[in-house]
Amino acid sequence: AKQIARGNYDIRFEGKSHARELEDLAGAINHLAGVLTEQENLRKRLTTDVAHELRTPLTALSLHLEAMLEGVWEHTPERLASCYEEIARLIKLISDLEQLANAQPENLRLDRAQVDLLDVARGVIRAFEKELHDKGLELELELELEGEPCVVYADRDRLSQVMTNLLSNAVKYSKPEGAIRVEVRDEGQVALLAVEDDGIGITATELPFLFERFYRT
Repeated sequence: AKQIARGNYDIRFEGKSHARELEDLAGAINHLAGVLTEQENLRKRLTTDVAHELRTPLTALSLHLEAMLEGVWEHTPERLASCYEEIARLIKLISDLEQLANAQPENLRLDRAQVDLLDVARGVIRAFEKELHDKGLELELELELEGEPCVVYADRDRLSQVMTNLLSNAVKYSKPEGAIRVEVRDEGQVALLAVEDDGIGITATELPFLFERFYRT
């Protein structure tokens, strides 16, 4: 346990004890070491991914501005628009990192109220109309009862954030001219909101890790 506290997560207790309590303790410590090892690997992977995501738009932006400052390129609206797009990418990435921090249990505060899940779904879908059109994607909104509200007691902004993430991934990983299906259904005590696409999917080996902190497939 002291070795783990010092950051040595690879250590494991491999001895045998005749006391059941000590065996349980050893098993718990070994499990803890394994979890900490995995979290550390995910953290390092996220750091590398974020560095790469930041470097790409910054490098492009730097090269474009340098070329215009030195007179190699003319200051055209199109080139300025390209620089603006790179800045927008950086802002979105920083916003994603802030959302990741805010989504941790100690920071997460839910403002619950009566919310129409169908209304939330339609609002998010409207926000993706351009992306859907540009990629030639067909989106179908499937309802249990046409036009009927599906009321839940929840945080509207967090629900919108979840659906935005799901629909964003569906758009990003769907093939051109593909189809996306959004389903909203009232099942009595619970409600269902589903986003389904015919894109590349996620491999079976990746599925168990989807809800791990920092995990990116």
